[in-house]
Amino acid sequence: QRSPPFVLMPQTVAVPDYVSAAARRGLEWHREGKSGDGVTDQTLREARDMVEGSISEDKVRRMGPWFRRHRPDMDAPKNQPDNKDFPGAGAVAWALWGGPTSGDIMRAAEWAERKVEQLDSEQSAKVSNSRKLKMTIEDQLLEATAALSGITAERDDLRATVEKLTVGAAAELESLKVEAAAKDAKLAELAAAIEASAKEVEALKARTSKRTSRPSSRPPSNFPQPYLTLNN
Repeated sequence: QRSPPFVLMPQTVAVPDYVSAAARRGLEWHREGKSGDGVTDQTLREARDMVEGSISEDKVRRMGPWFRRHRPDMDAPKNQPDNKDFPGAGAVAWALWGGPTSGDIMRAAEWAERKVEQLDSEQSAKVSNSRKLKMTIEDQLLEATAALSGITAERDDLRATVEKLTVGAAAELESLKVEAAAKDAKLAELAAAIEASAKEVEALKARTSKRTSRPSSRPPSNFPQPYLTLNN
């Protein structure tokens, strides 16, 4: 199953104090009727967001190009702070976009451009980390699958080994039984031989005893011999 695409959620961006202050002045001038007919409801709504302290990421991305595009408008006499007709409609619009109308008037534009670079860098890092995380999860899944295959193979080998040992043990047990029976027969044979030998010994003892108890026909050595005289 395919992993869901990585989606970057919209975020709000905190604005500097000078941007909030410029937007507040722009709204005041608008209420005084100095904004002209070119101001949209969206611009007014986003200006109020600036006063509150934060704007959408989309607004930040539009600020830099807008200021660059309308920078020449600020050279008009009515948009110069020392002009008696100040602020002109261009200066009011500039302020509603968060731009200072005196001093460094491109300050808000440059801040927005730096913020866009920062956002792009952060989002690139998030996408990269997401891809790494996705690859890591897939790698872990592959490793787990390989490990499972290895365990399955080990299990099958173990089963085969157990079966071999079981068969071998049965054969060995049968061989031991046969060997034990042969030894029992040999012991019985030896016992019979010993018993027969014991009987022969008893019989021999009996015969020997009879011989020693029978009287001798020979005279004793100290018995006087008859004196025989031979006549010539």
